[in-house]
Amino acid sequence: MSNAWASLEAEYQGNGVEVVSTDPLIGRLELMAEQEEVVEVTIDRATAEQLISALMAFLAHGEGDDAPNFA
Repeated sequence: MSNAWASLEAEYQGNGVEVVSTDPLIGRLELMAEQEEVVEVTIDRATAEQLISALMAFLAHGEGDDAPNFA
């Protein structure tokens, strides 16, 4: 058995997060991979907060037309 990790490219299609549970807060985010394969990502509150933080840090790197426009 190999310990190598396989890489899968997937794209966010702009769909919202489906709320599966509100207590505890659990949601499902769908990404589209090659050949119309759907990748489901389950997230909880802590994961969602970490993702928001990572996305804000990513957006802060934008320049020119991609410069951040959030407060």
